[in-house]
Order: sequence, then structure tokens, then C-alpha cells
Amino acid sequence: MGHTNTKPIFILYVVCISAFFASLNQNIYSPIIPLIKDSFDVSTTLVNLTVSLFIFITAIMQIVYGTILDFKGSRLILLPSLILTVLASIGCAVTSNFTLFLVFRSLQALGTAAIPLIAAATITDLFDGEERGSAMGTYQTLLSIAPAVAPILGGFIGDRYNYDGVFWSLVGISILLLIINMLFFPKDQKKHKTSKRNGLHFYLVMAKDKMGSVLLSLSFLNFLIYFSILVYLPVLLTDHYHLNLKLVGLLYLPMTLSLIAGSLLFKYIQKKISLINIFTFTNFSIAFSVIGFGLTHTVSLLLMSLSLFIYGVGIGILTPSYATILTHQFEQNRASAMGVFNFVRYTGMSIGPILSGTLLEFLRSETMFIMFGVMFGIISIFGYLLVDNPKNTGKNRTTNKPSF
Repeated sequence: MGHTNTKPIFILYVVCISAFFASLNQNIYSPIIPLIKDSFDVSTTLVNLTVSLFIFITAIMQIVYGTILDFKGSRLILLPSLILTVLASIGCAVTSNFTLFLVFRSLQALGTAAIPLIAAATITDLFDGEERGSAMGTYQTLLSIAPAVAPILGGFIGDRYNYDGVFWSLVGISILLLIINMLFFPKDQKKHKTSKRNGLHFYLVMAKDKMGSVLLSLSFLNFLIYFSILVYLPVLLTDHYHLNLKLVGLLYLPMTLSLIAGSLLFKYIQKKISLINIFTFTNFSIAFSVIGFGLTHTVSLLLMSLSLFIYGVGIGILTPSYATILTHQFEQNRASAMGVFNFVRYTGMSIGPILSGTLLEFLRSETMFIMFGVMFGIISIFGYLLVDNPKNTGKNRTTNKPSF
């Protein structure tokens, strides 16, 4: 089924840019939080609620949209989602009532939550084998760039045009994407006949699958650790190393660049190295890099940055490899599988800062991050033992039954 003509490649970039916009929508908000607080004259807690609610809705809707996509197709969901995003962004820009702002921001999350999932599902429809892995690498690269670009863009626009200028910018971008997708996004093809009951049963089947459970556990823990590090770094760099905020911001750059480098690297190595070998080697690399961060982050900025660079490359490689493995193994329920994958990732992102903040009240930071790395390593060992067993690596792409 692998396509090499121009149209699938063009559609690939359309859906990847659309997914980039969804990530932009989430991350562009961070630098304008003080503007939101002052403009609506509300507490920091209420402003933070808009952030948490956005992530929570995005996570939950991965499961909902995943099930719908496997039955109804992508175009039916994508276009209404973009229309909802346009209307919700207008609402955020014009309202002067914080309660309404919170509602419109939640509707924004409802609209954009479908886009990355649709992008991943479309990639699996258009590409197979190595081409699918390469396309997943392109997709993940753009998603990695968004968190780096969005805060800069949000700060620039917010500084000149206030917070409403940011949302009017999102209105313009979402209208443009709506027009492009209306013109070029492929029509939905007839889906395989499956009852909704069987579709929901798939989640139980996936949870019971040994390798699937290990992969999702690693995804959850990986992003829990990642966001634990993200929220801990400013505290470490200002309190322990006494750096100013400009330098703190610059020290995020190596990790962001390493994520992009890892995603690009995956596109090339997956053509020469099996996904199972990539999965195994990179899992252990991440475990050792997190342990390395735990050992070095209070000792040396250079060694800490090196550990974070290796960790970032690992995340950049593993995220598309996990997604590719899942879509290969759950061929008939690809959108549902990606929905679970994204749900697990977002859940790890939301729990990480809360859990790490709580643990740091009782544990030294060195102990906590070393513990995280050891836990990741232990689960990676289970994953290695499973993929090394031929009984767990068999694939059946023609049925709903997942097997690794």
C-alpha cells in the first residue's frame, strides 16, 4: 500500500502542519498567562485551571475521537473540529468575562484535540512499512518544533497586541487550515464493518496484551519524567545555579533541539535498523540518561546538559517508534490505538509535575530522578524479554487481535 507519488506526500505535510497548529494552540498560551491574569483580574490558580483543563480535555478526547475515527473516518471529524476551533478562538479573543473565556478555551481544546490523532491516523492510511516510519518521523519532528516556536511567537504577539492578538492570530491560522483541508484532505473511505461494542472491547484487548501494556507503560513514564524535568529545571537553575531567566530559557534549547534531532534521526535509522532493535536500545539509553541527570544535575551544568541532550534524542526517536509499532500491531483499530497512545502521553504530562512536586517534599531531587530512571530501566527489561520471545513478536495485520 506504500505510496510514493506526490499526492500522499502533500497530504502528509497538510496533516502534519495541521497537527503543528494544534500543538501551537496549546503552547502559545504559556507566555501570555500574566496578561490573562491581569486582564481578567483573577488569581493565578484560576489561570492555571485554564491550562490544566485544556490538557485534561485533550487527553480524554483522544479515547473518544479514536473510537469515532475507526468507525466514521477522519474528514467527518477534522472539518467540524477546525470550525469549532475558529469559533472558540473568536470567543477567547472577544470575551471580557473569565468564565466565558474558560468555556471558550475548553472548546478550543475540544476542537484541536482531534487534529494530532487524525494526522497520525491519516499517515497510517497513506503509508506502510518503512514509509510509514519515515512519515511518523516527519510528523513527530513538526510536533517537536511547536513547543519551541510557540512560546516565542506567543510572547512576541502578546507583547505588541495583548492576549486577544494571540487568539486573533489563531483564528486566522485555523481559517486558513480549514480552507486547505476542505480542498485537499481526502474523502473518508468505507471502514471495515465492526460493531461499536467490538470497538470498545478493543481497549480491553489492548490493555491485556503484554507488549502493548509495556509500551504504553513506558510512554506514560517517559512523559511523566519529561514534564517533571521541565518544571524542575527553572527551580534548579535559579535556586541552585543562580542563573537569570534569560539563561534559563536558553538552557531549554539543547533539549528542544535534541528532540527534533531524534525525530529526524528516526526517519533514517528505521530504514536500516528494525523497530524492535530501535525500541530496545533507545529504551535503555533513556533509562541511563535519566539516571545520569539524577547524578549530575546538582554537580555540573555541562554534564547535566549532556544527559538532557541524550534524553531528548531518545524521546525524539521513541515517540514515532512507539506510534509506528502500535499502528502496525493494531492494524484494524489504528485510530483507537493512537488515541490510547496519546491519552497515555497526555496523562503522563499532567501527572508528572504534580507527582514530582509532591515527591520533592520528601525526597532529594537526586533520589527522585535516579528512581525514575531505574523504574524506566526495569520496565525496559520486561519489554526486551517480551520482544526477544518469538511468541510475543508475531504479527497479525488482518485481524483485530493485537500481538507483538
